[in-house]
Order: sequence, then structure tokens, then C-alpha cells
Amino acid sequence: MSNVLEMELVVEEQTRHWESIMDEKEALKAEIKKLNAQATRLKMDLHDLAEDLPIGWENIMDLALHTHTAYSELAAARERLAAFAGG
Repeated sequence: MSNVLEMELVVEEQTRHWESIMDEKEALKAEIKKLNAQATRLKMDLHDLAEDLPIGWENIMDLALHTHTAYSELAAARERLAAFAGG
């Protein structure tokens, strides 16, 4: 009987562990969705700025840096998601 109880405890612990991992995975998916929206918005802002040149040329570097940072964060989050079992 003792072995059965120990096995049940192990199964419960493993179940909690997997539920925690799945919660993390869902939170990461939500973060990726938010980062993707932000990166897309910045990409469109950069596109709009380019269309209006030479007006606003002094904002190119700042906006490009923000866009680069957003896509870098998005790529890193996607890599973290890929590290989960089953992607």
C-alpha cells in the first residue's frame, strides 16, 4: 500500500509540474502575440516615415532602433517558445 501511495504522490507532483509548464507556455504565447503586434506597428510606422521623406528624416534612426529592438525581443520570445517540448 505504501508503494501505491508514493506513486500517487509522484504522479500528482508530475501533473502539477506539467500544468505549470503549460501555464508558462500559454503566458509566453500571449507575450509573443503582444510583441508581434508591437513590432508590426513599429514596422508600419517606419514604412510611413519612409514614404513621407524627406519630412521627418531626423526620426529615422530612433524609429529604426525601436523597430529593431521590438523584432529582436520577438525573435527571442519565439526561441524560448521553441525550447518547450513540442514547440
